[in-house]
Amino acid sequence: MQSDSLLHVDLAAIGRNAAAFKRLVGVDTACCGVVKADAYGLGAVRVSGALMDGQVDMLAVFRVEEALELLREQVGVPLLVLGPARGLSPVHPLTSPLLDRRVELVVHDLRQLREVEDIAQAGSSPIRVHVEVDVGMRRGGVAVEEAQTLLKAVMACSTVELAGVMAQFTAAGHDGDRTAVEDARLRTVAGSIGLPDGCRVHAAATAACVRDSSLHHDLIRFGMGWIGTVPGDPALARAMSPHLTPAVRWRSTITKVHRIQAGAAVGYGGLWTAAADTTIGIVPVGYADGIPHTAGATSEAAGASVAVMSQRGRHDAPARFAPIVGAVNMDQCAIDLGDAGSGAEAFVGRDVEMISATHTGPTSLAGFSQACGVSPHQLLVGIGHRVRRVSVSRLDSVADHADWPAAEAV
Repeated sequence: MQSDSLLHVDLAAIGRNAAAFKRLVGVDTACCGVVKADAYGLGAVRVSGALMDGQVDMLAVFRVEEALELLREQVGVPLLVLGPARGLSPVHPLTSPLLDRRVELVVHDLRQLREVEDIAQAGSSPIRVHVEVDVGMRRGGVAVEEAQTLLKAVMACSTVELAGVMAQFTAAGHDGDRTAVEDARLRTVAGSIGLPDGCRVHAAATAACVRDSSLHHDLIRFGMGWIGTVPGDPALARAMSPHLTPAVRWRSTITKVHRIQAGAAVGYGGLWTAAADTTIGIVPVGYADGIPHTAGATSEAAGASVAVMSQRGRHDAPARFAPIVGAVNMDQCAIDLGDAGSGAEAFVGRDVEMISATHTGPTSLAGFSQACGVSPHQLLVGIGHRVRRVSVSRLDSVADHADWPAAEAV
């Protein structure tokens, strides 16, 4: 069976969004595009090309294997490996690009630093590293109290060059006060030791970039921003949305409709019951494709909605929203199309959108993920391999013409 679901990726929009962040932070702050997890499932190689078109200065991944994939494509900017790369050796395939400064590592502790020192002996120039300081996340990085010791150890090593001091904010999208406290911890560490020339201090991801220019420091690391979304506080998204273009659209098709009577239950467990006679449409995407199992409405709670084309094959026709109802299956979900009567069969073959190329509304990336109870990051990386990724030159979303609220059926 051919896939009825496509994830459209607008590479030109990604490049424009990257350029927008470069304008936001100014010439004195470098921009690092985060493309970990296969660029949030959108394809790291092609997205990296679009980001370089937008003039990013670096690209960041989490795993060594992700860096090697991009190196095979001969990307033209340095790569930063965010995770604690361990077990490297002089014969490891990453060693050569480390020694010729195409790749930089994030060092999280003294043990990792010693491993980097061992492989650096073979090079004629030092390996560039960034020290991560744990300012509150309690995951990667060195504790604030131990940071100065690690920084001094890096600076004392002739085969390792301190290229950055970095941190990760825990709630920049929601909590400005907490972010200010965490930023002060980073500033204290960075200011407690004389950093070498060219060493970049950095912590801001997308939301922090928009929240406060004082958080930009010497470099920003942005991921959702190049997709055209600012996660967290809607006020931050509104502030940046005039300068960004949504770069993804997830579209599928209604493959079947059937009428049900008032009181009929839908899906596993009968979690949703029709309040009146209605038409149910079947969309062939389920939790194996990335729709969260709990995205559907129940009799007690609302769920997510999709945008439904008003006319078959018309991508410029007005769209209306239909709620997902009942438990989402592995391969499909049900949507409530309302009382279509004898015209219900006309819905078969119509396109629907789970993610629309819009900044707001129930099928924007932010809106749909929130209704599903997940973050935009989680929603994107969860879209399965059965959903074919397609590069497009421009996204004209049917939801741009939406004229019904999410709570109403078509």
